[in-house]
Parts: sequence; C-alpha cells; structure tokens
Amino acid sequence: MALIDFSNFNFIYPGADDKSLKNINFQLESGDFLLICGPSGCGKTTLLKQLIPAVAPYGTREGHILFDGEDLYELSDADMAGRVGYVGQNPLNQLVTDKVWHELAFGMENLGTSQEIMERRIAEVCEFFGMQKWLDRDVATLSGGEMQMVHLASIMVMEPEVLLLDEPTAQLDPLAARNFLDMIKRINAEIGTTIILVEHHLEDAYGMADKVMAMTTAEIDCFGNPREVAGKLKFMSGLPSALLIAKSVEENDEHLPLTVAEGQRWMRDRMKAKSIDEVTILNEAENIISQFDENNISHNDRDDISYDTRGNISQNAEILRIKDICFAYSDEDIVLNDCNLSVHKGEIYALLGGNGTGKSTLLKVLCQTEKPVYGSVEIFGKKVKGLADAPLGYEGMVFLPQDPMALFTEITVWEEMIETFDGMDIGLSEKEKLAETMLEDIGLIEYKKFHPYDLSGGQQQLLAIGKLLLLKPQIILMDEPTKGLDFDRKIQLGDRLKKLAESGITILMVSHDIEFCARFATRCGMMHDGRVVASSSAREFFAGNNFFTTATNRMVKRFLPKFILPEEVIAFCKM
Repeated sequence: MALIDFSNFNFIYPGADDKSLKNINFQLESGDFLLICGPSGCGKTTLLKQLIPAVAPYGTREGHILFDGEDLYELSDADMAGRVGYVGQNPLNQLVTDKVWHELAFGMENLGTSQEIMERRIAEVCEFFGMQKWLDRDVATLSGGEMQMVHLASIMVMEPEVLLLDEPTAQLDPLAARNFLDMIKRINAEIGTTIILVEHHLEDAYGMADKVMAMTTAEIDCFGNPREVAGKLKFMSGLPSALLIAKSVEENDEHLPLTVAEGQRWMRDRMKAKSIDEVTILNEAENIISQFDENNISHNDRDDISYDTRGNISQNAEILRIKDICFAYSDEDIVLNDCNLSVHKGEIYALLGGNGTGKSTLLKVLCQTEKPVYGSVEIFGKKVKGLADAPLGYEGMVFLPQDPMALFTEITVWEEMIETFDGMDIGLSEKEKLAETMLEDIGLIEYKKFHPYDLSGGQQQLLAIGKLLLLKPQIILMDEPTKGLDFDRKIQLGDRLKKLAESGITILMVSHDIEFCARFATRCGMMHDGRVVASSSAREFFAGNNFFTTATNRMVKRFLPKFILPEEVIAFCKM
C-alpha cells in the first residue's frame, strides 16, 4: 500500500478563474525521495501544503489524498501530530523559542512527550546533526544555515514519517545549502523518512532524489526516476548544468550526467574525442569567452562611464561608497569590521559570502535603518548622516528586503500596485495604466485579484520588485532578489536589471545565487569576517574560486578553467 496517494485531485483558490491543481495523480511509497520542480506559480507549493490539512490553503478540493490508506482530510490533527514535518524557506520565521535546546524540545512538549524520552531524543538528534555544542546558544546568534539545521532537527526529533521541504535552501549560502541537502539525503537513506522536496535550484538536489515530478501550470508534466524524467522533460531551463550541457550536445538521452562528478567524466570523454592539442583548446576557449563577454557587457560604450586600461569602471563614476564602516549589535557581536566598498554608476554589483558575514547588515547601513559605530556612507560623493540627509531620499534609493511580504499592506495584488503611488501627484488613470503595464511585465496580470499572501514565493518576489520599480529609482539595493524564482523568471529579472543598468541605474545586490551573479553581475565581491575581502569582474571572481563558483566551472575547471556558464561549454563542444 502506498504511503501517499493523490487520486484525481483538483484545487481552486477562492475567486480564481482557473484551477491551481488539476488532475493530480501519483503515489509514493514509504522511504521515497521525491523532488518536485517546475516554473514559479505552477502549483508546487500549493500541492505540498495539501499534505498538511491544518495549514493547507483555503479553497475548493476535488478528488482524494490518501495517507497510509486513509483519507487525509478525515484524519484529526491529533492523528497527524508529528507524522508530517514541514520546513520552509525562511529559517528565522520558523524558530519560536530563544535557545537551541528549547527549540528541539518545543514540538515534543506540545505532543506531551515524557521528559525522559525528550532528553534521549535530543541527545540522539544532536549526535546525528553534530550540534552537541549548540544547545545553550541563543537562536538569534545562529547563522542562516545553522538556523535551518536547528529547525530541521526540531522536526526530526518528533520522528515524522514524511518530511516536506519548500525551497529550504533559498536563503542559504552555497556551502550551507549543500550541507543541508546532504543532511536531507542522510535522513532519507539512514532513517527511511519519506522526503518531498520542492526546489528551483536543481544543481545538487536533482541527483539526490530517486523520483522527480516536473510540473507545468497546475498539472504534472512527467513523473519517474531522474534519468527517465531528464529524457522526457519538455523544458531545458533550470536543469543541473551537467545535464543541460549534455542534453544540448548529445543525441542519446540514455546516459546523461546528473551531477558535477558525472559531468566531469562526461567532459573528459568529450575532450578525448576532440583529439586537439592544448594550444588549440585554449584558443577556442578564448574566442568563446570574448564573444560571451562582449554580449554580456553591452554598456561599455556609454559616454557617462569611463574605464581604465583593464576594462574596469573608473573611480570617476562612483555612486556609493562605504568607508571604514564598523557595526555591532553588542560588544561581542561585531558584524561589520572596517568595511569598505565602492559601487559605480550603471553597474550590477553582487555581494556573496557565507550566512552571517554581514552582507544584509551592509545593505541596512546603506538604507540608514542601522547606524554604524563609526565610518561613513557617501552617495554621489556626499556624506549621508541620516535618512533625511540622503541626496536622493527614498524616491531615489529603494530596498528589496529578504522577506518581500514586508512590503505588502493591501488585500489584493492590484491594490498593492496602486498603493505604491500613495503621496504622489499622479492621476488615477495614470496610476492604473502604470500598474497594469508593470503587472504585464512581471507576469502577474492574471493574479491581480489574488491576496498577495496567496501568491507563490516567487510571485511575491516579483510583486515586490514590481512595486519598487514603479518608483523609478536611481539606486536599487536588493537582498536575495532571485529567491523563489524559477530559471526563466530569473533570466527575465536579470535582463531587466541589465536594461536598468544600461540606463544609468546602479544596482547593489546581496545574493547566494551564484549562477545568477555569474550571468548578470558586472562585478562581484566576497564578504568575510565583516569585510569585503575580494572584488573583481564576475568571470575573474568565479573562475578564481573553488567552492563559491558555478557548477559549470566545477565541472570543466581542469579543462576550461575560465568557463563559468553552461552556454560557453555547449558552444565549445559544438565547435
């Protein structure tokens, strides 16, 4: 008997014209690891939350979901308590107590677990997760990766049969994300917990799952083991780099690589088959790099930006400058330590680094929402002492926070867009025209009647970005702008950012999305120990890293060390 069985299941949100889930049919056995992928808004999160009746979205359901042979929606909360665990995107929003040990005990306390069993389970889970020394730590002192691991441990200590995860690595740095996914795989393999993982970033997750469900709008496109699904997929965008490259080059889908290691072996065989000397390989590679760099940096001929002999933007075009900034939450919690950064007009500067290194705090200092202990902030060459002293005011500099819902105050998407113009001397007809055009541009026009909280995470991100762009800013600060977006939406966002940069708008973003930064950033910097310790062009930055680099670069580094994007490898293989 299947543990989970969806039978002719349909779901529609109140007031919606179309079903958000349509004809959903699939089964999972106990111990399966299912990866659900597909574009933003296709129904992945909606499907996932159907398995938790207590928090499932309100709407009309048709068909059945059986859990261990019983109708899921006829089981009581008491019957389901502890049997299904859920981990979402934002670790900070999921933790409810002050200490790590209390977080681990909290769920068991609510289930009425005895003290003796609680202590034994906490000891056991701490050993499994390697967090023996964390127990007395304040939750607020944990990094994002540590918070997410503590939340996962607090779920696993209740011994659930099924673990649901909705983009759990969205706010984690690349290394923390891989560690988290490795732990998920261990939980599945060593404990036998059934895993259902919704994920946009497939690089590491795709090769871990034993079943993959690819969704299109509201429906299942294909379902099966990863290699079967890879051969059947109608879309190519967003696939793991090794799979995307091989699928674009090979005619045979039988032995497609799914991981970086498999991709390295595939690439070695391709290089042997080419039978060309190393000098020719390097010349071909340089030609491809030149073509891609020329296409990607399309604003070098602008008159208002000057460049030095190495092609870097000169200091004459400096827009933002952070000089010797120190910021601390307490005497023992120094976040920024003599931090310096310069950002120039019309560039897209990406700050990368581990969780807790000070990236988001740096944006808050720029926004004047956090006051540094010492140091200075300059905008257009003018020192900023406070928000009112900023040369542009809020009309010229906007900030996209990590949680887009922090910008929402209205009950429909349409009202959110109109609310953006509050206090502006703009007629209603012009407001409606601008709002309509922006919703069309960001692909949310058909969701105008939805409550913003009923949108998917990616759609909420797009709505927040759309609101900010309506303000026509000159400086855009963004904290994890691609969170929740599928590959195609990321490309659309990146193309929009490039056009904004070409028009002279300056963009500073904090991001864990290495692939996005490699594709769209003009410069990248690494934050470590409260400082920007490295800053260079995107290609120089990623080609010089071993861990904070793209999957493509990790796959081909020994053969083509400067390649950082799948398109470059595909072009090389087809030469």
